[in-house]
Amino acid sequence: MPQYARDFITQVVMRADFVTGTAPIAGTLPEGVLAALENYPERTSLNRSRTEVRVQKTPQGPVRDTRTINFQEHNFWTAGRSIHAAVCSEYAFVAQRQYEGYALLRDEFLALTDALSGQFPDLRIKRLGMRYVNEIKLPEADAGPGLGADFWEHYVNPLLLGGLRFAANDGALARHMCTTELNYGTDRATIRYGIFNGEYPRPNRRREFVLDVDTYCQELMGAEAVAAKLEDYHAAACQVFEAAVTDALRARMNMG
Repeated sequence: MPQYARDFITQVVMRADFVTGTAPIAGTLPEGVLAALENYPERTSLNRSRTEVRVQKTPQGPVRDTRTINFQEHNFWTAGRSIHAAVCSEYAFVAQRQYEGYALLRDEFLALTDALSGQFPDLRIKRLGMRYVNEIKLPEADAGPGLGADFWEHYVNPLLLGGLRFAANDGALARHMCTTELNYGTDRATIRYGIFNGEYPRPNRRREFVLDVDTYCQELMGAEAVAAKLEDYHAAACQVFEAAVTDALRARMNMG
């Protein structure tokens, strides 16, 4: 994202999901992977599972084959828990809630995927994604009064506020979240936006607007392709954010 004195980013996640069997991690992680996580002193492991359903054609008709896959997820946190990394045979991710800039998180994620590729030369990624969650919170009195579209049109592109204007009644709205999905072939984007309301189903009483941008692709790739994809997704997330907000919000973000 562009550098502002203040931002509303509450979570950033970079994640790679692996083709089954290409990251055969069982038990302790290899030393080469642990070396990439040496700055993550807090560590724990959890037993996880997922259900896989396959449909096979037989002379008697389709047959569903369901099986449970068990695996161990290894979790790591930097000092102060500013960055969380997780690694297992199914996926790897890094996540940050107190955002310190794209370059830092990118470098951490690339170090991890490169280490995994070095240990497992057959590693293949089936889904790669980057997600930015912005929670635009404007409780300050000088931001203006109101909770509905008349308030948010000063800070958010009015094209995103049709549903809020339809609801009309600030006192009754409990939640209004929209989803827009964009398909660029192998690259995709899912944009969720609106009033989430953490006190749902009570009527909303907070000036908080969510803009959640998830960019990803579902194609087979090696670790060497990750860096270029991340650059594309970061640029796309920035473009979505800048198109979604107004100069009035940018002015507040540059407040000292």
